[in-house]
Amino acid sequence: MNKLRAFFYILKLSLENLVKNWHMLLASVFVLFTGMYIMGSLVLTSNSISGILSEQAEHPEVEIICRSALSDDDALKVYRAILSDERVSRAHMNTKADNFAKMKETFKGYEDIFQYEDADSNLLYVSFDITLKSASALENFSADMRKVYGVEEVQDNDSIYKYFRAISNFVRMGSIVALVVLGFLSILLTVNTIRLTVVARKKELRIMRDLGASYAFMRGPFIAEGVTIGLLSAVISFFAVRGTYNYVAKLMQRTDSVLRDIIKLKPFSEYSHGLILSFILAGLAIGLIASMFAIRKYINTERDDDK
Repeated sequence: MNKLRAFFYILKLSLENLVKNWHMLLASVFVLFTGMYIMGSLVLTSNSISGILSEQAEHPEVEIICRSALSDDDALKVYRAILSDERVSRAHMNTKADNFAKMKETFKGYEDIFQYEDADSNLLYVSFDITLKSASALENFSADMRKVYGVEEVQDNDSIYKYFRAISNFVRMGSIVALVVLGFLSILLTVNTIRLTVVARKKELRIMRDLGASYAFMRGPFIAEGVTIGLLSAVISFFAVRGTYNYVAKLMQRTDSVLRDIIKLKPFSEYSHGLILSFILAGLAIGLIASMFAIRKYINTERDDDK
């Protein structure tokens, strides 16, 4: 019962101190929230890019565009060569008429500008949509196809894969830097917040010591303050990251179909449990570390006076 009373007393003191120094509380929460928000955003960005890289690696795609002057027989020869290649998982041939229909669909609503007859489809080209079995074969396959007679252009997603891989490495490095810098700033400001309450309550703490209160009991309210700041920042950061992620996901659904096919974001629910747990643990750790640093000097001074 006494321990329960002591717990509620410590909790009451910590809340009173936070309310009294509300301006420093807001500053501490804001800095800690900013750090967690940036870290959470970087982690989700890194995970999303990793998912894109995995998707690109699992489904390496190549588009082969033939010359418009290539005859139908020669186009079929190219198609047979593609199908017989062991590196190919799936291949689809788009005739000149197919590509002409796609062009008309793309420019739908601008018929006055593109007044073509169906016979003009011969001006277009035959193309092939290809999916390879392995991403490791992508570069060599593209190089081999460029040497085939009648092939005008080979487009693959190797450049996209390399682009997202470079972004992924940059995000990982940014996460490490942000973790160090923002973590240090968060601890520093939280230390200053708690230290203000230590100075303001120095006389009260001395009376508590004279009455026989243990140093562990005297530390309690300040540790509770640090933990409260950490948990409050964690909750705010989680909802802010969730809102941002869902907004970006909805935005991607309304964007260009090609970009939407490349960038596929998973539902936030797949990250939510791990993210909130990470935020809570980070908030607790920073709060505890900051509170211990804030009161260490005072406690050591008091112990020296006792001697």
